[in-house]
Amino acid sequence: MAEKIKSIRIHPGIGIARLGTSDEFYIGPETPGVVVDPGGRNGPGPNGGTYRDSEARLKRQAQRYRIYAYDANDEVVAELTSHSDLVQSVRWRVHVRNMKAANYAFQGAYLFDPDKLRNPSIQPGMKPIERDKLIIDPGVHTIASGRTEPVVMKGDVFRDIEKGTLPGELRFEGFTPKDPSKEVDVTYKVARDIEFGQLRLDSKDRLLFIPAPGKGECVTTPKVVLSNPSETMSPPNGPENGKNPLTNQFAYFNIPGWWDDTCCGEIDVTVTLKDGTVLSTRDNVKSATDEGTRNPLAGAWIVTAPPKFAPHMYHVVSILDRVYEAFPESYPHLGKKTNFYRDIYPIFAKAVTYSWVNAAAGGVSPETKDAAHGPGQPGSLLSAEYMAAFTDPGEDSKPTRQMIYGLMRHAPGKRGRLVDALMPPPPARPTSWKDDEFKRDEDSSKMPKLWGTGGKPLQNKQLGFSLPDQFLSLTDWQLKHLKEWADGNFEVGSPTKLVALENLPLGEQPHALDSSALEPTIGGGFHPGIEFPYLIIYRENFAEAFRVNKGIEPGSLSAFMSSPWQGDFWSCNVMWWPTQRPDIVFEYDRKNHTRTYKEWFRGYDEHGEPLSSDDGYHQMVYAWSRLGMVLPVKNEDGSFLRANGQIVFAEQERDPALNRPPAKSK
Repeated sequence: MAEKIKSIRIHPGIGIARLGTSDEFYIGPETPGVVVDPGGRNGPGPNGGTYRDSEARLKRQAQRYRIYAYDANDEVVAELTSHSDLVQSVRWRVHVRNMKAANYAFQGAYLFDPDKLRNPSIQPGMKPIERDKLIIDPGVHTIASGRTEPVVMKGDVFRDIEKGTLPGELRFEGFTPKDPSKEVDVTYKVARDIEFGQLRLDSKDRLLFIPAPGKGECVTTPKVVLSNPSETMSPPNGPENGKNPLTNQFAYFNIPGWWDDTCCGEIDVTVTLKDGTVLSTRDNVKSATDEGTRNPLAGAWIVTAPPKFAPHMYHVVSILDRVYEAFPESYPHLGKKTNFYRDIYPIFAKAVTYSWVNAAAGGVSPETKDAAHGPGQPGSLLSAEYMAAFTDPGEDSKPTRQMIYGLMRHAPGKRGRLVDALMPPPPARPTSWKDDEFKRDEDSSKMPKLWGTGGKPLQNKQLGFSLPDQFLSLTDWQLKHLKEWADGNFEVGSPTKLVALENLPLGEQPHALDSSALEPTIGGGFHPGIEFPYLIIYRENFAEAFRVNKGIEPGSLSAFMSSPWQGDFWSCNVMWWPTQRPDIVFEYDRKNHTRTYKEWFRGYDEHGEPLSSDDGYHQMVYAWSRLGMVLPVKNEDGSFLRANGQIVFAEQERDPALNRPPAKSK
């Protein structure tokens, strides 16, 4: 066997690990469609696990990486583990960073300005990668066969900075400037030993990347409070007519003096076989400890992100869908006839789940109740009546299929692809969106009704723009399948059977790992996103599908996300990403088959103040890990309760500490 092996690769090529406050963790999905159990007993997880530990702290979701061996024909010949007769030792290499504080200010993808930086008074005039005082870089870490203890990655930020000034329009803790139009003097204190997470090995020396605990903090005195100054200072666009990204409508993406413990970066491995052969995902490696140089076609990437509070729900456009849009050749069923259960049903199944986490989709208000996706509502697409029409290729059902297709929103432009309106990619200013082919009036009646990369319509109106993609559109390949289905050019197929990774043929396992990591993610709108920013849409950033390109610095992709992430996690409610961050939740009455909704973000903060829209940006720093999970309601036999063809979801595992004000000290 050893003589057949010509190269090795890590899978998944891009992994996602999710923050949590508990020291306990579980491994994320490794097969498409499979929702993993978080471990534990007597809980609501798929196998009875719990998403919280015994002290109600939220568990972390780890990413596992595996090594696959390929022959000269690029065929998979083995998974290499320490239990293999071939392997002598395994040595993993990881380099992650957080570059958020050093990066360009986020003002929306279309309004990207390379001259605007976060923390602009610190190391001004430099490129983000050069602003080392603002980069959390733990350096390269390794973990090798035989190690049983975790390797903890830590770094510092805001180093060697004593004093500075910040806009007086910002909100400060315990301090109100007499004249907000003047700069405020602040001092900085270095943040030390910020933990990015841990590296561990499983029993077969596969790598486990366990993310950070989800901390974030301000290092200035006085401290800057997470807020949106433009809401109170010269609304709606903020002071200076919205020209300063620290105080305009995008301010909460760019809070100065703050850090968080998310990160992204490189994963590599070197394997020594028992015959002495050394195989590595890095080039120019001759021995197990050689540094070598990165080979983007073989190494992997890690992204750490906020939790997914509705793990059984999937966004209608995922990062996986974006990969297939950018690399259509990577779609495993390319060229095959459209199959209803493989290509169409997942879109409808995803759509109806929004009715359990989003007010408009749930029809909880009079203006939406007759156009919503909930059980018994007109848009309950999994009802028996709809499914009979959807699975019938005949002419009698064609009007229904055509009606559904006619409701779908296409991205503007000749090709109907989001990326075309956002060229060239950063660090250049995008200009293509100004071309006539991308100009159109947005139609709020089309589907999906979620907001898009161009920002919500109200913001566009306030800013005096009419940017493309104010609403989310399906990808071009999703719409092509829907068109074939609407025209009757499809086969019905059968519901997908979920298969555990170890039961898949060896050759199918790498793609299963690649796709399952990205399936439960947000592929738009990117404003800026949850796991990945809009940089995921540019083919230039990738060596091939699922492989981040050479020259992409660790930390540089996640740097475009909100700094810190908690402010955006609060702000992106209502119509953004309810399958990750719910807007509303339900209680379900089994007897009467009725449901009652309540706000997901509710309760009290650490000061006893009600969680509210007035202070949600800052309160999310305390509340995020205590908010409820949205999970299927189970029958006595463990199966999921259904109503009108769709799974019934309810809020579960909410930390009871949120439900009562903290006791005040005497």
